[in-house]
Amino acid sequence: MTRTGVKRWMLGMAAVITVAAHQPAAAEDAGTVLDEILNIMRQSGQISEEQKKALIERAQQEARMAEAEREKQAKDLAGSFTAGIENYKPYFRTNDGDFKFELGGVIMLDYDAAEPDARTLGGTKLFSRFLVRRARLDVTGTLFNWVGVKVEGDFTEGISLKDAFLELRFFKEASVRGGQFKVPFSLEELTSSRFIDFVERSVINELSPAREQGIMLYGSLLEGVLGYQFGVFNGVPEEAVETNNSKDLAGRLVLQPFRNTSIGLLKGLQVGGNFTWGPDHITSAQGRTGARTDPRFVYFVSQPTKGDRTRFGGDIAWLWGPAGVKFEYAEQHNDREDCGVLSLGRCAGGADLDEIVARGFYASATYLLTGETKPLNGPVIPRRNFSPLPGRLGPGAWELGVRYAQLQFRSDDPVDFLDGSITNGITGGGLTAENGVDAVTAGVNWYLNPRTRMMFNWTNYWYDNELGTPFSCDRDTCSASTLGRNGDTSWEVLTRMQVWF
Repeated sequence: MTRTGVKRWMLGMAAVITVAAHQPAAAEDAGTVLDEILNIMRQSGQISEEQKKALIERAQQEARMAEAEREKQAKDLAGSFTAGIENYKPYFRTNDGDFKFELGGVIMLDYDAAEPDARTLGGTKLFSRFLVRRARLDVTGTLFNWVGVKVEGDFTEGISLKDAFLELRFFKEASVRGGQFKVPFSLEELTSSRFIDFVERSVINELSPAREQGIMLYGSLLEGVLGYQFGVFNGVPEEAVETNNSKDLAGRLVLQPFRNTSIGLLKGLQVGGNFTWGPDHITSAQGRTGARTDPRFVYFVSQPTKGDRTRFGGDIAWLWGPAGVKFEYAEQHNDREDCGVLSLGRCAGGADLDEIVARGFYASATYLLTGETKPLNGPVIPRRNFSPLPGRLGPGAWELGVRYAQLQFRSDDPVDFLDGSITNGITGGGLTAENGVDAVTAGVNWYLNPRTRMMFNWTNYWYDNELGTPFSCDRDTCSASTLGRNGDTSWEVLTRMQVWF
């Protein structure tokens, strides 16, 4: 055999053996090709009959070894993790417990009905409409049993980031969370929107921060009797950009004194208190009704401020069997340094003005008519899920609720609920234009199953200032001089269908 022939023979054998060894799924075809090539080489005298048989045997042996290795790898991979659905949530986790991830989501479909002829204070009509209130997906994970992670996005209008944080869960007494998440303030705000008792949170929720970026130390002591959260945050909402070096401090304590006792009537009692404080804030809170339709009715616009912003409040929750009672109080104080003169809607000099104080509360009660246990921040589990199918009929769980809420805005120096400017005349004349609202909500919740709920709410509002109601403007465009006193009440109806996992 010539040197060229030897080279061709070696290259041909390498190609044939490679095909046979690495394509076990097509072993029969590979064997046919191998036989044809070796027959050609045998007939041309490049290999002997013994060499041909040895090569065929070697190729078959390597093919069997490759197939066995592939089966072993597939078996090892299949045995290293599990996937499924647990508590209605899809999950993926490794069998050694080092990694676990869960997929969650929620969709809320609302219909908000406004009272006929209702308008904003500027004259825009308030419409009744259907809307997708929330459409969210989230992934939560645990790494090595002590590192937590969560990412949640909302797809209602474009894509917006909600939760995005990491946790180092050193002990139940002390853990650290950093990223974007809810500031520890207000029982109502910290209760997931999946589980709030009414379609929307109360009017005093305007005083509560929601999600901000920061870092927080939290934990529970005395076997869960005392919980705490303390953090440092940017002090601006989730969609806003930080524009200074100032930061907000926030903290919350929760006491459950009878948590570990046998006193059934009081085991579900908890008391909480919270605060936030931060400098360099330029606007106050605003007052709005509950409906999230666009436009929303604003009865007190944000006022220009400068200086410290302080929030504080407390809450009580008492759950006993199917009954739930909640109360929450909150205040917000905004300094007005150099606010005697305004420029472009901001405090620009002049005298210091008295702070703006917003204070309010709500009291609510709910009762499950079908006898289920009411959780504080979790799903109601119906005794019998709703089903219209013969042989599987069930009512689901039915709940009644009522809530009274109040939010008022006051200052010893002038404010103007219409536009926040005290330099272009006070709405209605006089020295100041304050406003506030009282709201009564009656609701029915129908839990079809642990992950589906229908809600119906009717709310009536009473306004402190008759010039600041949805009927104060009776034309397409209004100003301070054209607002009228056309009653002091309004109503709205909010409904929701929600599904979550």
